[in-house]
Amino acid sequence: MVADFVASSNQPEPHDFGLSKRELEVLALIAEGRSNPEIGRRLFITRKTVAVHVSNILTKLGVSGRVEAAAAAIRLNITEGR
Repeated sequence: MVADFVASSNQPEPHDFGLSKRELEVLALIAEGRSNPEIGRRLFITRKTVAVHVSNILTKLGVSGRVEAAAAAIRLNITEGR
């Protein structure tokens, strides 16, 4: 039990870059290579809403596209365990 606590405390907390819970969900699906229509169907939201979330994600991460956002999410473990 103590070993579990020590092991988990050695790992840095991932930075969420101010992303909302929904934006983190969208980012995880972007990292899986999902399209806006696929993300919308998965999360029961419109494509337009997905597009707004994607735009917010790109701005908050300071990247210019989905591929950069996915790479940043994977590299920084933003979507880990979500």
